[in-house]
This record gives sequence, structure tokens and C-alpha cells, in this order.
Amino acid sequence: MTTMLVVLVIYFILMIGVGIWANKFNENMTDFLLAGRRLGLGLASFTLAATYFGGGFVIGIGEMAYEKGLVAWWNGLAGGIGLILVGLMAKQMRDLALYTVPDYLAKRYDSTTIRAVSSILSMVALVGILAGQVSAARNVFAILGVNPMLGGIIAAVIFVIYTAIGGLWAATVTDFLQISIAAAGCIIAVAVVFVSNGGWGNIQSLIAATGPADTYFNFMGGDGMTFILWLTLPLILYTFIGQDVYQRIFASKDGKTARNSCFVAGIMICIITVFPALMGMSARGLFPNLESAGQAVPVLISQALPPLIAGIVLAAIMAAIMSTASSILTAATSHVINDVYIELIHKGEHQDEAKMLKMSRIWTLVIGALAIVFSTLIPQIVTLLLMSYTLYTSGVFIPVVGGFIWKGATRQGALAALVVGTIIAVASIAGVSFFGIPTEIFSGMVCLVIFVAVSIMTKVKQ
Repeated sequence: MTTMLVVLVIYFILMIGVGIWANKFNENMTDFLLAGRRLGLGLASFTLAATYFGGGFVIGIGEMAYEKGLVAWWNGLAGGIGLILVGLMAKQMRDLALYTVPDYLAKRYDSTTIRAVSSILSMVALVGILAGQVSAARNVFAILGVNPMLGGIIAAVIFVIYTAIGGLWAATVTDFLQISIAAAGCIIAVAVVFVSNGGWGNIQSLIAATGPADTYFNFMGGDGMTFILWLTLPLILYTFIGQDVYQRIFASKDGKTARNSCFVAGIMICIITVFPALMGMSARGLFPNLESAGQAVPVLISQALPPLIAGIVLAAIMAAIMSTASSILTAATSHVINDVYIELIHKGEHQDEAKMLKMSRIWTLVIGALAIVFSTLIPQIVTLLLMSYTLYTSGVFIPVVGGFIWKGATRQGALAALVVGTIIAVASIAGVSFFGIPTEIFSGMVCLVIFVAVSIMTKVKQ
């Protein structure tokens, strides 16, 4: 345990150092929130991939794989598929040179109301996703014998500090390091576990002895297509409208880079997310009596790997957690500063750059604190993430994508779809079932009808 803790401490110090180094590039708000719009293909691709390959993917997918089997990989594939699909519209969005998704909605529909509502929904979703990363960090520290709550706070303080100091430049540079370390760590962990336990065939035998469902090794699982849609749709739809994704698109140096980086990142995510699933499944065979499935990946690392390798892999897992956390932090801050303070309160008037930079750092700290509190309310990582995606996508997806592909969409149609979709999402989270139809599909169908119908009616009146 001591070796692993030492490796983590060294890693934390390195991240703080990167934040201090990156601060020299921050001369204004655009530098802090969008890295000066200068990201090339390499950095843009890695930071997009790192936005998804976080604690929710590594520990969360491992947690679900421990219980459900290979079907958990669908949650990882959803992120990759979503990035590839959003790449089809990334060039046009980057060419608009905006800051946020609500920026696009406000520009497309000429509506401050839509900006305000979409900003609030996005911030709530982002804080939920960020809380998921704090929960994942707690699981890591619990295995090391550190009080989970204290460990989660320590991890949160570290990523909040280096993000508050260095902004998106720090997040991007650390993302490059973190996604590389995290992917390599997961691959190494799977390889070592397989080799030291007689190969995958023997591990399958150990898993079978625990009495899993007959479909445990089936990629399609045993809970039907509804369960797969629950794992995939929220994340795919969220990718089309997620501020953390578009912040990287807007930070790319040009439209072509934005488009290609989405394709590259999507392929990366599809490939590397199979390894957390294999880690969770292996933990089922080697450690069948865990108190919590959330311990699957951390326990596998700490007890099935040599101490030094375990320390490096745990640092890799923490890297994955922090890469997503830093991405989410800068995305949420951009809403507060750009959408609320500049656009809604000051009506788009030019603001002092030094003041905006200072405010960006302060709000990064505030949002990080909110995520710590939120993470204590809903400890289940995947559930927390999917709830956050659902709340945001149910209302915002149709106005964004519909407005992008249909010139006839109106402000009234977008606002109606936004309100109805949000109501459906809240009802779903409260436990209401819509005839057994997944919330994302139901809200999408209803919102699409309302969006088109209201747009046609209001277009005629104009």
C-alpha cells in the first residue's frame, strides 16, 4: 500500500506542476476557457478522448462488468460512437467560433430564454458528471486504506487546483498525459492478470464457478435491447450537445482539425474501453465476494498486481478520473462566465479580461466544491452519470440538432421542445415509466413532434 500511495503522491505533485506551467499561457478568458483556440489534431484528439475515458468509464464500466459481464462495454462504445457521429457536424460548429452550446442556441434562435434554460440544464449535468469522478476517486482511495470521503476530497482538491491555475491549457496537457497513462495502465493490468492466472480461459472458469447469468460472456447481455439502449443512448445523445465536447471543438485551431479529432478520439474510445470491462469481469472470477461491485477494479489492481505495477496502474486510473474532471470543470465554468455573466447579466458587453480570468478561476473552485457535495448524495457512478446525461439531453438534443439541420425551426418550437423534454426527464428520474420506452427515445419522439409542429405554426404566423 505504501508504494502505491507514494506513486499517487508523485503523480499529484506532477499535475499541480503542469497547472502552474500552463498558467503562463493564460493571458485572457479565451486562453483560460479555450486554450487560445490553438489545439492541433494530436492535442484535440487526446483531450476529447480523455473527456470520456474517466472514472465513469474505468471504474464504472468495471463495476457494471463485475455484475453484468461483457455487455458493460456498450457504455464505452457509446462514447466512441457519439464522438464519431458528432464529428460529422464538428467543422461547421467550429467555424462559428463560439464559446458554448448555449451560445449556438442563442445565436440560432435569437433567444436569451433558451440560453438561460439550456445553460442551467448543462451546468446541472456537468456537476453530476463531475460528482461521478469524485465518487470514482473515493473507490480508489478506499482500497488503499484511506478514508473514502477524505480520499475523494483530496483528489477533488488536486484537480480543482491545477484546473483553476492553468485552465483548458492545463486540462489539455494533462489530458494528453492522463489518457496515455490510463489506457496503457488498463492494458498492462489486463495483460498481467491474464498471464499470472493461467490466461483468459482459466479466468472464465473461475467466473463460471461464481454462478453468473448464462449471458455473462455475451456481448449483447441478457437483459434485452432496452438495457443496451439505457447504456448507450444517453451518452450518444449527450455527445451531440455536451459542453465539454464542444469546448474542445471550439478550442481546435480550425474546422478540419475539429472534425478529424472527433473521428480519432471516437476510435480510441471504442478500442480502449474494452479493457475496464475485462478488468471488472476478471475481478468477478478472482474476488467473487466483494462488498461492493464498485471495488472491482481497485481491488483487482491492488491485490492481483505487484506493488510497483499496481501503483502505476492506480495512478493511471486516477489519471483517467482527473482527465474527465478537469474537462468538466472548464466546461461548467464557461457557462457561468460566458453564458450567465457576460451574455445574460451584461448583455454581451465587453468585459475586462483580467477580471474575467480571475472570475473563471473562482468559479472553477466553487463548481468543484459543489461536485464534492453532490457525489455524497448518489454514490453509484454509472447511475449518477446516466441521470446527468438524461436530464440534459432530453430537453436540449432536439433544439440543437434540429436547428442545425432544419432552417425552418423557430424560437417557439425550440423553447417548447426544451421545456417538454426537461419535464419528461425529471419525471423519469422521479420514477415515472413511459410505456416501457427508454426515456431518451420517448422524450426524443415527443420533443421532435412538438418542435416541428410548433415551428410550422409559428412560421406561418410570421
